[in-house]
Amino acid sequence: MMFKNLKPNSIKTKVALPIAVVGVLSGVLVGYYTYRMEIDNAIRTSEQQIKTALTFSKASREYVRNTLRPKINELLASGCSKEDFILEGQSSSFFTASIFKKVNEELPDFQLRQVAYNPLNPKDEPDETEAKIIAFFRSTGIKEHKGILEKNNKRYFNYALPVIPDTSCLVCHGRIEAMPKTVYALYKPAKDLNWEVGKVQGAVIVSIPFEEIILKAQLNGLVKALMAFGLFLVIVLFILLALDRMVFKPIEKLEKLAEEIAKGNVDKPVDITSDDEIGKLAQAFERMRVSIKKVMDLLK
Repeated sequence: MMFKNLKPNSIKTKVALPIAVVGVLSGVLVGYYTYRMEIDNAIRTSEQQIKTALTFSKASREYVRNTLRPKINELLASGCSKEDFILEGQSSSFFTASIFKKVNEELPDFQLRQVAYNPLNPKDEPDETEAKIIAFFRSTGIKEHKGILEKNNKRYFNYALPVIPDTSCLVCHGRIEAMPKTVYALYKPAKDLNWEVGKVQGAVIVSIPFEEIILKAQLNGLVKALMAFGLFLVIVLFILLALDRMVFKPIEKLEKLAEEIAKGNVDKPVDITSDDEIGKLAQAFERMRVSIKKVMDLLK
């Protein structure tokens, strides 16, 4: 066996032990790094997916504000409709939520929340966690928020953008008497909303369940970590086996031969099986054996 009869002061111990320790530690470190990288990659991928969803949401809102709403306002002003406000085409929040609902049918893990203080739709009132995100936008001026938040005893990975009203938003989110009749009839707000132009009023938040993501990443990371550790272990074993075959065993044979020569058993020639350093050492032992044998023959 490779590790049989290991002695504290033997070359085998001095060489094999450090190699084994370094190899095992390297395997553990590389395995842990691989494990962490898998989790970090999963989080980055989730973040990128959420960013994509939010980019879609933001683009939809801007399209309604800058393109669709002005065009419909122009048509309404020309008397093309009896409606004073077309919710499906002029409300960026309604438009975005409607489209995202369709998207959510294909991507059920994605959740979209468009929350705000004094919302038109009571369902858009922020909860405690969402209110903290809005407060973060207001206090820091930063244009994005991401992180892992707990909600209903579950963890979610969230990405949010602030909602900053412009003058067009005040059509529906200003005073009740200025509100389109169609919007008032649908939501029936009890008080003026009085959103302020240019001030963070709410947030668009996209989230996905974090537990499923992290568990999958942990499983993949564990498998890859074990594979990395196994690879290092195989390499270490290969090195040690090679050293044992090419160095340690030949030296042990020469050690036993030296003991036999010391006892006077000089008739058996030394096997020389290579031309490397071990082979040259064996040649030196053979010359010594021959010399001792000649001396012993002369003394008989």
